[in-house]
Amino acid sequence: MASHLRTSLQRASTLFANRKACIAASINSHQVALMSHQLAPAYTNQPSTAENAGKMDKNIVSSSHSDCELHGMNLVHRFFYNASKYTNKIALECGVTGRKYTYEMMGHLIRRCGSALTRAGFQKGDVMAIISPNVPEFPIALLGASSVGMPVALVNPTFTPDEMVRQLTAVGATVIFGVAPMAELLQKVAQMCPSIRQVILLGPPMEGFVCFQQMLQDSGDLFNENIDIDVHKDTFLLPHSSGTTGMPKSVMLTHANVGANVSQNIHPGSSTNQMATDQHQETHICLLPFFHSYGVTGILNIGFDLGAKMVTLPRFDVPSYLKAIEDHKPTLLHVVPTLAQLFIKHPALKMESFERLHTIFSAAAPLGMQTANNLLEKFNKSNLIIQEGYGLSEMSPGAMLTPLNNDHFGSCGRLISRTKAKVVDLETGGITLGPNQQGELYLSGPQVMKGYLNNPKSTNEMIDEDGWLRTGDVAYYDEGGNFYIVDRLKELIKVKGFQVAPAELEDILSGHPAVMEAAVIGIPDEHAGELPRAFVVRKPGMESVSDAEIQAFVDTKVSSHKQIKGGIEFCDALPKNNLGKVLRRELRHQYAQQAKAVSSIALQTYGHI
Repeated sequence: MASHLRTSLQRASTLFANRKACIAASINSHQVALMSHQLAPAYTNQPSTAENAGKMDKNIVSSSHSDCELHGMNLVHRFFYNASKYTNKIALECGVTGRKYTYEMMGHLIRRCGSALTRAGFQKGDVMAIISPNVPEFPIALLGASSVGMPVALVNPTFTPDEMVRQLTAVGATVIFGVAPMAELLQKVAQMCPSIRQVILLGPPMEGFVCFQQMLQDSGDLFNENIDIDVHKDTFLLPHSSGTTGMPKSVMLTHANVGANVSQNIHPGSSTNQMATDQHQETHICLLPFFHSYGVTGILNIGFDLGAKMVTLPRFDVPSYLKAIEDHKPTLLHVVPTLAQLFIKHPALKMESFERLHTIFSAAAPLGMQTANNLLEKFNKSNLIIQEGYGLSEMSPGAMLTPLNNDHFGSCGRLISRTKAKVVDLETGGITLGPNQQGELYLSGPQVMKGYLNNPKSTNEMIDEDGWLRTGDVAYYDEGGNFYIVDRLKELIKVKGFQVAPAELEDILSGHPAVMEAAVIGIPDEHAGELPRAFVVRKPGMESVSDAEIQAFVDTKVSSHKQIKGGIEFCDALPKNNLGKVLRRELRHQYAQQAKAVSSIALQTYGHI
């Protein structure tokens, strides 16, 4: 196992060697980048079946599904419950090395991990930060920490040290779990973050670090089977989110939030997944990152309830991904829109590798009607379901799933069990609208987050006094209870499915000695969905400072997906309202008009060719 682990970690290290790659692949010179953003077309009057429609009362839409069971367990006990059912089934397997753990083995190792953390002096309320690619040991560290009552912060391993330190400082992290190839980076982060007491590394023993494998040799005698965890109050996960506005924030998801969302997603009629039996086991390829809500709950935690076999990949490259599919023959593929394009455009897929495939599930950005139809055409399987999900980190993350009949492509789905929605008028902010009327989408349900950590102001702006959560998305629903996203009110930018907060980039830009003020917006991009673009007002006497100099200044401080690849535009002043607030919508309109003019000139010049 040691050589297998070494190979896997060497493979994982390439994730950090080239941050600019950021989960991207080149297929026949066609760039395929994960997680694009595209919006649904504006509403046009289309017929919609009322079959299984959501229930509507005073323009509040309720799920058409019966109420799913809410088991009330903390997520560690829930795993032990599942492990007792799926004892000898493979739970996690490394897609690179073949290193694997059964559900029973994982249960033992979680106990040892929890005991070792207790022995090291960690206790309930301390925060573990996991900064790691997808490896089979990720959930052992996650649930081991949770068994002590420690919330777990999920950190993007491609972040720069400064970005990591900001997140770790915000959550008050005391211990980091990572992998050996990241040792130098994590040591630097720990030195910059005084609250960190230990850095635990998966890999060979190294001076100055705690070896995770040695932790797993713990006797387990300090594991507390009856740890006092209030599932409704105690935080399980702390994913990072920008909410609708402002700087990134840590979302507090309780055990009850995540447990409910798992039950909602696998409730009968919501999914084609089946619980494991002697004759059947769902198999999922875990390429999408566990530090993202889609990965940690949409794949990992749901997988545990199903008794699924989950094959981890520490990084994305086309040969490894397709080899994992060929070797393990998945029953369900978790994709994002531009990963779907890989399958559509790849010239030589081995269709026998997909013989067990029953569903392609897409989330993180709208899939699009054309892409869904292209997938059906490519795979040519009569029983294949293309399903799309909608959610956000603040919803644990799931809120909607499309029905299991391939007949509402373009919709982001219908409400899952125990979930309600309403569309609120944009002008008044108070009138709840009926079908086919566009407004801001609000959601409620047991999966709504507890709030933002140490940020009651942002929490109150996101969740109203009646428990409704503002999504920041402009949407409408039809008479069949199918929802459609048509625009975003959110200021955040979606680059390959990852959130980029304009305020964060603006704060960095303001630190450049030549910048008086700056504003950042997202502009459309074919491959990334959106890219950040900066509008900069230079200080008097600094007119000679170039956009390239400012770009280089920002690039050293942020990870690849946050870099201002949409360009820097210098201007004399930023548009503002009478209170001095920058009007980003005016900048978006200005950019759109410029792009339209350029397109028109190009058409006039080259249209005859």
